[in-house]
Amino acid sequence: MKIAAIGDNVIDRYLNKDVMYPGGNAVNVAAHASMLGAQAAYIGEIGNDLGGRIITDALSSLNVDLSQSSMPEKATTKTCDVNVYNGERVEVGYDTGACWAHKTHITDSDVKFLQGFDAVFTSVNAKLQDDVHLVQDLPAVVVYDFSVKDKYRTDAYFDLVCPATTLGLFSCSGESDQQIQVLLKRAIEHGCRYTIATRGSAGPVFFDGSRWYQGNIRPVDALDTMGAGDSYITAFVVSCLSRGWSKKQPLDAEIIRDAMEFAADYSAKNCLKPGGFGFEHKLAEMKDGQASIS
Repeated sequence: MKIAAIGDNVIDRYLNKDVMYPGGNAVNVAAHASMLGAQAAYIGEIGNDLGGRIITDALSSLNVDLSQSSMPEKATTKTCDVNVYNGERVEVGYDTGACWAHKTHITDSDVKFLQGFDAVFTSVNAKLQDDVHLVQDLPAVVVYDFSVKDKYRTDAYFDLVCPATTLGLFSCSGESDQQIQVLLKRAIEHGCRYTIATRGSAGPVFFDGSRWYQGNIRPVDALDTMGAGDSYITAFVVSCLSRGWSKKQPLDAEIIRDAMEFAADYSAKNCLKPGGFGFEHKLAEMKDGQASIS
């Protein structure tokens, strides 16, 4: 199977631990797809700096196809700063640098490249909502991460994205069952074929338009929850694709339940590793310009 992820890339800096990792929704998904045995590709604009090299080195070592990505001269990598305590992160801030490497449009070349893929993933962090309709007619299922903020849950935003989206993902930790049900129903009414909400320790909820599915979690003593949602949705999609899911072949109850179990196992294991998918570097490398994967 072939899975492509379009959009953001960042360096996650853990200030209180003096380490950093490659990350970003799309990068995490591409990495996990490859680690799960898929042919994976990442499409984005990458910084022509140390952060960009850390990202490309990590993805290349995982055999992620970067042929549709670019690294413009003088482009800088966005850094996201956090502190991590007992596996949970506290956001500190971010810096896009002098010339933020950020893909601004889905191009005709991208659409042509994606013709042979089984799934295409993107998210609110890609900021490509105005172009998502360009992948609507591809054979691939389209997976869209709506994240957590209300500004990505308005009717206007849904009208841009939902008609092209096969599976919409929402982060809903702390929200009530009623709030989640209303949200997932709204997204389907606006055009999503399926919707799923992750709820942290409460476990995910999946809605197929008529039936609700409650997923389990695997309680672990988490080392790091960074990218937990990305690892979950990637494993869910890989499991479904392996069972024949496509735009022409809908999901049935058995496939959905099995995929939720598989994703719970995989994401729990990922929480036992640091970073979104590993590849640790020392923050001191930002000063001396050297990067060596550990």
